[in-house]
Amino acid sequence: MSPRNHEQSGETKELLLKAARAEFLEKGYTKASLRKICADAGVTTGALYFFFKDKEDLFSSIVEKPYRRLVTALEEHFEFDSHAAADYTQQEGDHDDLARMLVHHLYSNREAFLLLLTRAHGTSYENAVDEVVGLMESSYHVMAEQMASAHPGTKVNEYMLHWLTHMNIDAFIHLLTHECDEAKAIEHMSQIMDYIVTGWTKMILIPDETQK
Repeated sequence: MSPRNHEQSGETKELLLKAARAEFLEKGYTKASLRKICADAGVTTGALYFFFKDKEDLFSSIVEKPYRRLVTALEEHFEFDSHAAADYTQQEGDHDDLARMLVHHLYSNREAFLLLLTRAHGTSYENAVDEVVGLMESSYHVMAEQMASAHPGTKVNEYMLHWLTHMNIDAFIHLLTHECDEAKAIEHMSQIMDYIVTGWTKMILIPDETQK
């Protein structure tokens, strides 16, 4: 492929992705029309199938990389945090860097994450939120068990662990879907995380009656 043809190929793919994002956001995955996407991009359906296998592959090309980078960032954060879990004492602003990083990633890829959160029904990503909840809950559980080990006579409050995990995820979802300004979202999330982590330290352990 000549440099010019390669450049044109890249431009065509970007036009298709731009049109697809708009169509998926407006109609959702199941009702989105590949014919409409091609028309909006100014290309034939043959051009679309040159780049993408099918509608799901097109959807995946928009959301997969941002989503996997988010999962990787969370895994790295929780692996680091678990080492200090047992003796953790909440200080205001402790999680500002994490809030800033996560919000920036979400807002840098806002359309992709809006698709994941609100338009992914019918795709392999329709349970993406549950996957993130499961990842965070598993990581929180390891941290909570370490805290319980450091405080004899206590055990993990499983209900509050599950509730706080969902509350954390729901906070990010609410921001992304209701707040358009990234700077304001970072400010809000810093306060939200202080609140959530304070709840974590106060409610995650309960007396273990079996040890009496």
